[in-house]
Amino acid sequence: MDEKLKKYILIGLWVAAAASLVWFFASELNINALFAIMLCVAAAMGWWSMMFKITEKMRNIGIISMSSFWTIIAFFMFFPFPAPEAPQYIQGEVHRFSEMNHGFGRAYMGVLGPQINNHGYVYTDKEMIEPLAKARGGKKPSFTTTLPLSRALFGATTLLDGLRAPDQVQGEPVKVLKYPWTTFEGAHRDKKIGWNKGDVLLGNVAGKLGYKTAKYTPEENALMVKEIGLWLGSEDVGICRVDPRWFFSHDIMTAGTPLPLEKVEELKYGIQVFTDQRWRRVLNDPGWSWWSITKSGQAYSTSAFIAVRLAQTLRDMGYAARVGHGGINYETIETPFSVYCGLGEYGRLSDAVVPSVGGLRFKSATILTDFPMAVDPPRQSYGVTRFCSHCDRCARSCPVNAIPMGKRTIENGIEMWHVDKDKCVRFRTGNLNGNCCNECLKSCPYNKPATAFHLMGNYMLKHSYLAPFLFGNVNGVGLEDWLDYQYGTESKQFGVNRPARWILENPGFKTEFPRKVGRYIYTEEDRSPDEEWATGVGAKMGKVGVTYKGIQWGEIPARLLDENGRSKNVHWDNPKGELDKDVKAIGKVLTKEEADAMLKEGKAFSGGWYKKDEDVYPRRSKYEKGTWSYEKAADDWAL
Repeated sequence: MDEKLKKYILIGLWVAAAASLVWFFASELNINALFAIMLCVAAAMGWWSMMFKITEKMRNIGIISMSSFWTIIAFFMFFPFPAPEAPQYIQGEVHRFSEMNHGFGRAYMGVLGPQINNHGYVYTDKEMIEPLAKARGGKKPSFTTTLPLSRALFGATTLLDGLRAPDQVQGEPVKVLKYPWTTFEGAHRDKKIGWNKGDVLLGNVAGKLGYKTAKYTPEENALMVKEIGLWLGSEDVGICRVDPRWFFSHDIMTAGTPLPLEKVEELKYGIQVFTDQRWRRVLNDPGWSWWSITKSGQAYSTSAFIAVRLAQTLRDMGYAARVGHGGINYETIETPFSVYCGLGEYGRLSDAVVPSVGGLRFKSATILTDFPMAVDPPRQSYGVTRFCSHCDRCARSCPVNAIPMGKRTIENGIEMWHVDKDKCVRFRTGNLNGNCCNECLKSCPYNKPATAFHLMGNYMLKHSYLAPFLFGNVNGVGLEDWLDYQYGTESKQFGVNRPARWILENPGFKTEFPRKVGRYIYTEEDRSPDEEWATGVGAKMGKVGVTYKGIQWGEIPARLLDENGRSKNVHWDNPKGELDKDVKAIGKVLTKEEADAMLKEGKAFSGGWYKKDEDVYPRRSKYEKGTWSYEKAADDWAL
């Protein structure tokens, strides 16, 4: 070959490597650009070695160049750079959130439509509907009560409901049960007693503190609570001060009873315990089977059992303690506790990612108490929010586009990624191919088992400036996609579970507001922003225009479209049974004048993100005013 041609090819390869380097930085560190750089450099080095005489000087230059390249990469990946500053999520005025308006609450209360509200009739055998409703006190079947394992696991949370607290604050637990062997009446023992006779501390705590006999300092109390929580089976234990904005404004179990903050003023601290749903179950769950919801029930009931026992210990020692646990027995929003006890950060899925308990793979329960404890640093950083800004695996895996791509937005004063809860819950409660979903849990890199490889990845995501770009890579294919860690399972490859089928409302469906359900009035402000989607209009699957491993997101096969182009993912296409096409939504539709009159007279309640707390409650404090940080609101509540 002509010597000039050899040189031109070599120059061309180095130019291609340089162009790939420009592409790499111009595209915000696209993983494909990095691979292009490596390929071009390898090709150039190979061409150089094959077509030209290699002198000692040239060999040394090559060795130094390659060594320098990988040394630089290793430096930016493994050097312990400071973790990014913990995000300030509160960016505006924050108000308490109504439990009547969370996703499952809206489904159960009929806001999402009559078909979703009656979804249990699709999943339950007809001969079991009446007996099951009778066994549940007249409550109709739900998607959590359709199979023996899910009934057993979620039924366990109901068994523990009456032991959550010794009194009724907002009507729940509806039937308070006396804890066995309790020797006191009321909220807690009148006299404060010790950990045990003689007040000998647990050995691990005594070793850390350097003394054996209890002194009841806040630090000692916190260490003892954590040690007991871990011993009882929690994956980790976090302690924080309570921000009163975390309390739900209205109760769902009693259909809208408001929670006056005056009744919970003594509860200053939160203790959060965690149960892992287990990677083996998450990864091997196809998301369209009837096993999907059972791992939630298992984790809910287990964390509830841990928290109920720990809370009773505190009550027996003379302190107030109330437990919030799943399935739907919380009095507070759980995720802020996970964030502000310093164990996690908000991720793209809206939930808290807690690396020490399996990322998103956990369920939690929280004890609210007045037991004085040293709290954990509230603003520890793990790089989660930063990484999620460069990763969209969960958004691409979502069958119904409920998880946002793009940047964080502000809603109710909180800057984070806000999942479309109506889309998410509509699919999860109405999934005709099974029970719930599970796709986001399987796809999240933080959910992988705690192998050395995974722990090293978490380290790099926390400390490296380069790793979040390479592992995540929004709107492209990141390193996590190439690794595609779903190995050796029946869960199949990332994304193949689409398209799915879910219960839809009849054509032309539109919820009527104001609507009174129990003691609560839903207003026009509570309307779902995607009601047309609920009838199959525009119900695209996943992300349009993204192709990965032969999967085109956004494409709905022709077999799932009717003659008008409307999705046929409707309940009467379900071979297992169908809902009554004339089924009515629960609640009573009011005129605006009737609703306003009932709210003004205190005969009904309303509220949530879109109404200020003072519209419903007498003021206890000034915490609702302006942009209050967590620290400021917790300081005020501690007064």
